Amino acid sequence: MATQQPGAEQCPPSVCESSDLLLGFVNTGPWGGNPETMDGAEGLTAWLTRAGLLDTDAGAEAEVTGADAAAARELRDAFTMIFRAHSGCEDGLEALPSAERYVQRVAQRYPLVPQLSAEGCRLVPAQDGVLGGFGALFAAAADLAARGGWARLKVCKDPSCHRGFFDKTRNSSGLYCSTACSTRMAARAYRSRSKKSV
Repeated sequence: MATQQPGAEQCPPSVCESSDLLLGFVNTGPWGGNPETMDGAEGLTAWLTRAGLLDTDAGAEAEVTGADAAAARELRDAFTMIFRAHSGCEDGLEALPSAERYVQRVAQRYPLVPQLSAEGCRLVPAQDGVLGGFGALFAAAADLAARGGWARLKVCKDPSCHRGFFDKTRNSSGLYCSTACSTRMAARAYRSRSKKSV
């Protein structure tokens, strides 16, 4: 997650839980020189288990296949493009229509149902196992959208980073996941201006 910036708003626990899940998913990608962590069934199983979305003691329903891992990468790439569009990245804006069509189409495979309690109502996956794990991602997205936090999920504009982060700035103007990335990009812009003025 992004480092808390001065003057930034605190993230309500429910929003943090939803954003942490989605960002944890997006940040499994090979961004910023990191290796691909979902290149097969084992990688997807490990992530789903760490995220608390898969009970590996559940038997056959918990089995993960290579096709599931491929579906996870496709879904992750679509979410990534949407978050890049939230950051104003050119490639994200260009790919946004196809990414939106993709997530709208595949969301039908992972239905959600309302779970009512004295505290309120929330959407939960209608299925167990891997399908329920994917459904939990859509439930998190729906939760963030309902709370006005969906557009705050972004991808760092530092090309050497590209990690997903939750923008906690008051006016949702954050472009970098950390002060380190912001400083690095400011220094790069300064050097570029200096070269042009010579």
